[in-house]
Amino acid sequence: MRTSSGRFLQLGSLACFLGACGSSGGLPGVVPSVSITSPADNSTVNLSADKKVAINFETNYTLRAPGTCGTQDNCGHIYVMVDSSTCNAPNMVFNTIAVSSPVEADLSKCMTPTGMHTITLDLRHDNGTSVQNLLDNPVTSMVTITAQ
Repeated sequence: MRTSSGRFLQLGSLACFLGACGSSGGLPGVVPSVSITSPADNSTVNLSADKKVAINFETNYTLRAPGTCGTQDNCGHIYVMVDSSTCNAPNMVFNTIAVSSPVEADLSKCMTPTGMHTITLDLRHDNGTSVQNLLDNPVTSMVTITAQ
């Protein structure tokens, strides 16, 4: 037999599953997010002379340089990755780090800067560990572009 409090708990669990409750990785009552606003997925972009492309994004996380958040919760930075690990900075696990929008993805680190590339933004805690969503998946956003 269900009680009214039992129904409340079930509805509360459903609300959390749908993102209406907080998680230790996000702001109170808000699920952490990052979203690329431009360039659009499957678009063609013109590379600058230094082979960089601007990536505009939105996030509900406080962004700061790695190691500078102190005791502030919901604070970190974004790893910008191009073609997974193919176009990383030397001896690093990312292409560049973002602490504000826009950030420049550096395609000069790719064997072939022109052509198709997948750019991924990966939200990270201050200590560099991945921010997870309610389903324990990394909080990311990605677009595929053709650079010319």
